[in-house]
Amino acid sequence: MSRNNRKNRIILMLICLMIFTLTACGPGKQVIKEDDMTITLTKDFQKGHKDNVTWYYTSSDAIAIGIKVLKTDLEKEGLETNSSSDYAEAYIKANEVPGSPQVKSEDNYVYFEYNDKVSGSDYSYLTCIYDDRDSYWMVSFACYKDAYVESSKEFFKWADSVEFGND
Repeated sequence: MSRNNRKNRIILMLICLMIFTLTACGPGKQVIKEDDMTITLTKDFQKGHKDNVTWYYTSSDAIAIGIKVLKTDLEKEGLETNSSSDYAEAYIKANEVPGSPQVKSEDNYVYFEYNDKVSGSDYSYLTCIYDDRDSYWMVSFACYKDAYVESSKEFFKWADSVEFGND
């Protein structure tokens, strides 16, 4: 075998190895369907259990939580909400969310960000509110506060992936 052939084969093997590494070791995506909602998260998220939530997923560095609230249940509680912004404001007030965060708008949802200390550790949260016909969905993502700047980019991608069925 000539020196050029051997060199070309080695280069080809290295290229194949790089392609395999980039595609096989990446986190990948999974589409999760819960109730009438779908969200795309990375494959490292595993379903967990948490009381009083519709769904709960954890990964090695983040959590994702979804809570569905029927508008009729809010009305029975005497809470008047005419929009997802109203619901977000009411939630912040009723739950005394630290720092009184400002509600901001994206194309398909409103959101707020805040920090909280849980069991001695500082966490940062992105909470998004979606208006889906007869209900509001609250979808929250959290991570250690020190990782939030980088993680929030991914959180917003996940929030943008939320869709609702027409069940």
